[in-house]
Amino acid sequence: MASVCTAAPAGPAGASEPRPGTEFVDVTADGVKGNGASAHPVVSADGRHVAFLSWATNLAPGDTDSAADVYVKDLRTGDLRWVSDVPGDQEFGTPSISADGTRVAFAALAPNTWPPPREVRLPAYLHDTRTGRTAQVDEGTDPAFGRASTPVVSGNGRYVAFTARPTDRSDDRSLLYVRDLRRGTATEIDHPLPSGEQRLVSPTLSHDGSRVAYHLWDAGTDPGEDEEGVHVLDRRTGERTRADAECAGDPAESWVDSPVISADGRHVAFSRRCLTLPSGGTNDKAGVVVRDLRRGTLRHVLGPQPQYTTHSGRPSADARRIAFAVSQSDPGQRPRQIVYWRDLRTGQVAMISARPDGTANQRPAAHPTIDARGRVVAFDGERLDLQGEAGFSERQAFVTRVR
Repeated sequence: MASVCTAAPAGPAGASEPRPGTEFVDVTADGVKGNGASAHPVVSADGRHVAFLSWATNLAPGDTDSAADVYVKDLRTGDLRWVSDVPGDQEFGTPSISADGTRVAFAALAPNTWPPPREVRLPAYLHDTRTGRTAQVDEGTDPAFGRASTPVVSGNGRYVAFTARPTDRSDDRSLLYVRDLRRGTATEIDHPLPSGEQRLVSPTLSHDGSRVAYHLWDAGTDPGEDEEGVHVLDRRTGERTRADAECAGDPAESWVDSPVISADGRHVAFSRRCLTLPSGGTNDKAGVVVRDLRRGTLRHVLGPQPQYTTHSGRPSADARRIAFAVSQSDPGQRPRQIVYWRDLRTGQVAMISARPDGTANQRPAAHPTIDARGRVVAFDGERLDLQGEAGFSERQAFVTRVR
């Protein structure tokens, strides 16, 4: 097992600390710890910045509501910036961050009201930390597809891809758009299916924005049909590649999910359950796999104990290293979610969400992301658990440096 570098983490006064090498993210430059939960941290490719959601009310002047807001932490200087300061009382979803940490994309979530609004527009935004400006990036798209979600910014900060759903909630289709921020244009990406009920979700972009990976499924058929899969579009040539091709034709109980393309555009990590292919482990052929688009190879990513299912794989820029979560269930114990890191070339493994004594976390840890070099991993977990204490506590965002 790999070790982690020693760091000086910040934490609540009087409380024990996470293990060396792991630190809280939701802490201001002058040491004020967030008074609410934080989650879904996303680390920039340079490993210096982390964008995350926080429900705290004491991290920035003016942010006094308990709705989820987006912040960016500079791990080098400690500076903490509130980036979702937009008009209106809105809650926001998981952010995305450019390679240098200067651009952050995020989208508004639907109001949590009952009955839910039948038709409502949900905008997507991009904040530039250099200028302090926040701009709406879904303008100019089809007015009928006005519910933007899951925006992701390319590493070079030029493009934003997002899912566009109809404002009429009775329509289950969704398309993708890629916005060129330099030219101010938006390109629609569709993948027509015979039923006409295609859903394109979970977009991710290569560093230069030339390739987009997405999950396609047919809302008009049962899960597991041949049309469902992970696809990659080369926006320069128009060529589409199905990353999970070997799973095509599998029984209906198979599935794919959560594609993430590497910064070099050559590799795609995703979760799958594929009954017609050997898994390499003993976890019923489900887990994270990495497709090398150039060679056409498919590699199953296993945890240190191959009987447990892996998920939420996030590759480094060249996909040599990967962060992922493991669903671990031991006899007589409650199921756990543990975050790991693996070097796919050497086989080295590190437990990222370990407690201060090096043992595994007892409460769920989730949502790992990784920098370009594969040395900094951000994730969320429960504060007391990651400090080695018992009891329930709010989720917090953490970052760990791997040696």
